[in-house]
Amino acid sequence: MDDGLAYDVDLSEPETQLDPGSDFEVDATATTTPTATATPKTPEPKKRKKTSKLQDKKRVKMEMDIEQKKNLSKETGPEVIADFINNRIRHKNPDLSAIELAELYFNKSDIRSTADFEDERDLEGFSKFIVGKFKNMLPAKKGKPKKNKKEKSETEDETEERKFIAIVSMSALRACDVHRATKDISGSSLKIINKNKIEVDLKLVKTTRSRVLCCTPGRLIKVLNSEDLELSKDEIKIIIVDNSYLDGKKQNIWDIKETPEVLKTLSANGSKMYLY
Repeated sequence: MDDGLAYDVDLSEPETQLDPGSDFEVDATATTTPTATATPKTPEPKKRKKTSKLQDKKRVKMEMDIEQKKNLSKETGPEVIADFINNRIRHKNPDLSAIELAELYFNKSDIRSTADFEDERDLEGFSKFIVGKFKNMLPAKKGKPKKNKKEKSETEDETEERKFIAIVSMSALRACDVHRATKDISGSSLKIINKNKIEVDLKLVKTTRSRVLCCTPGRLIKVLNSEDLELSKDEIKIIIVDNSYLDGKKQNIWDIKETPEVLKTLSANGSKMYLY
């Protein structure tokens, strides 16, 4: 009992676990310190800045693309329009070779500028656009008196070569809107859309007095490729591309897969393209 060492040893053992300067406390501090410093990740602000810049670039590119789509029909040079279309074709067919792409490309001679039409390119302007440029292709109004004896009757006119104007829109709904906007012109207009039975459309194009077809690219190619051949490719002399219309996703007629295919086929048969 007089031994001071035994006394000191007995009491010091539990205290070593609570001593602030002991190894135990240092180890605890060492394990918690990295956790606290690892919480704020230093690279994150840089990533956010990069992401923000990327989003800004995408937004600017999208805005430029939208403006280009809207204003394409106002270009005075057919070569500018051809370049835009061909760039779209190349972008959508990355696996094709240069030779294969060349077969899909449009020539500037396939396109006619419509920059001289200064009115708003909306539904209301369609009739004025058609009558102003292609009045000679529309049938004469019923009951119109003859000017002289040499003038042919309507029955005789129907035996002449048929010449159609095809207004190509990106959707059936849009084609219906275009039809309503153009049905009052001489001879009216026809709807050629997928919601009709193909037999109905074929009968219409065979017997119609109208010379204006309001259609989608997909439906038009079905009618043209029909075995009945009620409408031939060389009968479509004019293609009006409903270019200025953009849907809710800011897409237009050139974002439709069938558009270049159909228009290239018609151009190869002598049709000329006019962008509205």
